[in-house]
Amino acid sequence: MAGWSSLPGDLINRVADCLLATDDLDHYMDFRAVCRSWPSSTADPRSSPRDPRFLPRQWVMLDEVHQTDTRLFVNVATGRFVRRDLPLLRRYFVVAGAAGGSVVLAERASPHATGVLNPFTGSLLRFEAPVPSETIAAAHVVGSSPPTLVLIFDESSSITWADPDSESFIELKDERYIIYPPIKLALVGGIYAAAHEGGSLPSLLVPTANKILDVASKPIMDYFPGPEAPENRGFFVESEGEMLMVFKVPHRIEVFKFDARSDKLEPVKDLGSRALFLGDCRCLSVDADKLPSVEANCIYYVVVEEPWYKICVYSLKDEMEVWASEAIDSFNPITLSSKVSSPFTVVQLLCSYTFEVRVRGLPWEKLYAALFALDPDLVARRTEEFLAYEYDSESEYD
Repeated sequence: MAGWSSLPGDLINRVADCLLATDDLDHYMDFRAVCRSWPSSTADPRSSPRDPRFLPRQWVMLDEVHQTDTRLFVNVATGRFVRRDLPLLRRYFVVAGAAGGSVVLAERASPHATGVLNPFTGSLLRFEAPVPSETIAAAHVVGSSPPTLVLIFDESSSITWADPDSESFIELKDERYIIYPPIKLALVGGIYAAAHEGGSLPSLLVPTANKILDVASKPIMDYFPGPEAPENRGFFVESEGEMLMVFKVPHRIEVFKFDARSDKLEPVKDLGSRALFLGDCRCLSVDADKLPSVEANCIYYVVVEEPWYKICVYSLKDEMEVWASEAIDSFNPITLSSKVSSPFTVVQLLCSYTFEVRVRGLPWEKLYAALFALDPDLVARRTEEFLAYEYDSESEYD
């Protein structure tokens, strides 16, 4: 019987393509290493960091803390948890976790050039542009050619983007696109559309946003009667290749499917096995059948009732909202609410991912480095306390 090493190259690539199709990039790397000849028969992600085939799409980084080099990821399509050791983080500032699973970095030396780390292949996509100094609320990597990094800022809500060869990030300047909540919602939809289609962000962003505003004009007028309407009434969620618009008002949620090709907006009454997680920072869709304690055809979100954070669940079938549990309000044991304790549940971690900006961006990273330089013993003690607390919950997901 012929050995594994003699398998024809086309068969090896068919298996490799199956792993890429399910976004199992870590398994792809392991597969390439099985036989000595297989690396030469398959594409190397480390030598092709711009190749969109190797861009993580279905992963979520659940613990974006600074104190360790390990991160916990979950594949929202398959429910597989992976804890990755990322020693490269020691050499960079970690400024954001991008949708899909990539990690946005900044060089420690000024002017802090941007990098995007693929945590499953180890490849680092380098950008010429320095990381902006404002706090980052969300990041997206659009798998066009070349890839585009999109940053949405927390306080100003402005949107910037750059490709690897850009000298600086380009900002969407028109104030009309950031001060009115429905327009901001439509722009997020434009980013999702560009990421899904793999097209050019500058050519798709504003036209897609305008199309969304036209097609969804009636629900937008219903839910955003004026500029004073709360921003967190509307959300965009990419779910199994479909674009969903979600409108949330007290005790009621409506979901619509947006079809950019047919210019239609259709009501959605059943999500099937999917569940949605909504947040001010990010939104995501998961397969509830693959994740313990997550209910299908339901929508999860965090409600703030000072000083507490609560997780609520809305059932599309029953059209009812119920309280589920306390939400994670901090990953630091010193500031964590007394009503929350580890190990955290999957629902708590996913809600925290969508709701909380835990990575504070470049200013916070630089402040932490400065504090360490002033009093390394104090920072070391606080870090040791943090780690003793955080990793109580390791075994549940390993």
